[in-house]
Amino acid sequence: MNISEDIVTKVFSEIDFEEMLDYLIQEIKAKNYLITRVSNIDNIHDRDVLKSPSSIKFKYYKIVEFCNLESCSRLISSDLLAGVFMPVKFIIYQPLDKNNIFISFLSPISFARLFNSKEMMSIAKIIENDMYDVLEEIDF
Repeated sequence: MNISEDIVTKVFSEIDFEEMLDYLIQEIKAKNYLITRVSNIDNIHDRDVLKSPSSIKFKYYKIVEFCNLESCSRLISSDLLAGVFMPVKFIIYQPLDKNNIFISFLSPISFARLFNSKEMMSIAKIIENDMYDVLEEIDF
């Protein structure tokens, strides 16, 4: 895998982080995906004692995991080890010293290539297209 090719990132400006997170979740759901978890990594800022607060480079950082049970089941059924990449996820974050918000994801096609499966590749293409569509829909 190549980070510069396999991780997709889109940058947004002039919007509140929580508002952007809400738009992201709404668009994921609109594509018929189930939100399985939102990990609030930025809760580290709420800790009373941070060992090294200067080492934290983000103001906000969320991991939004989601899946469509049908496509997820088909993907995993094509190779049971594919579950290590499921559910798929977006990360949404705002660096500490920036106003821009970044949304990134690992290309499902890039991990499907590891398995050399036509079935997996066809499902990964659908998922990846949906992920691009989500990013396009929230770009206003």
